[in-house]
Amino acid sequence: MGIMQAGGIVNELNRVPLFPLETVLFPHTMIPLHVFEARYRELVLYCLEHDSPFGVVLIREGAEVGSEVEPYEIGTLARIGRLRRLEDGRFHLLALGEERFRIRRLYRGLTPYLQADIEPWHDFPPFSPEEQQALTQAVAEAFTKFLRAALEPYGVRTSEIRLPDDPVMLSFAVAGTLQVSLPFKQYLLELQDTCERLRLLHVVLQDVAHAYETKPFDPDHWPGFFSSN
Repeated sequence: MGIMQAGGIVNELNRVPLFPLETVLFPHTMIPLHVFEARYRELVLYCLEHDSPFGVVLIREGAEVGSEVEPYEIGTLARIGRLRRLEDGRFHLLALGEERFRIRRLYRGLTPYLQADIEPWHDFPPFSPEEQQALTQAVAEAFTKFLRAALEPYGVRTSEIRLPDDPVMLSFAVAGTLQVSLPFKQYLLELQDTCERLRLLHVVLQDVAHAYETKPFDPDHWPGFFSSN
């Protein structure tokens, strides 16, 4: 699927507004946003009016507030979930991650916020389905152990947490929860090898298991994107 057509005509269906942040959003996870800048209020209003997703991208250079930014090339499409508009025009909303994308062309100055032409960014099929299944099981077991140790002291019943069965979705769920550096999270987002992402996450979970004995889990970090019945 080409973004630029003959003669430089852009396919508008693939153009989305961008919301650069100092965080990484993974597919099938969610993040809360407090929208107070005028340009991003306008972005929210555009998405509501046109039922449009927006792209969440990690900032490579610059800052979230009041400056021009240079985003990373790979990001995640998001939809507006719960929304509350305050009397002064600010928004509190929940951004629901959908699919990853790659920026093909960035637009500045057409609107107060950035826009981009994008294309899908997916994982490749596994070279060894058996290895992927084994890694999926290992990560699920290690992550369940981590959740039990981290959350049950705060009264959370981890038996009610449902982990994704799909290897890709599980890898994103784990990556979105762990407290690791933003560059490493961005690397995990950009990976197109599910097994490699799972392998790295398993190593991190093993390290966390050792570190957790001396450093308590931060309950305020818990994103709450798992479904519990």
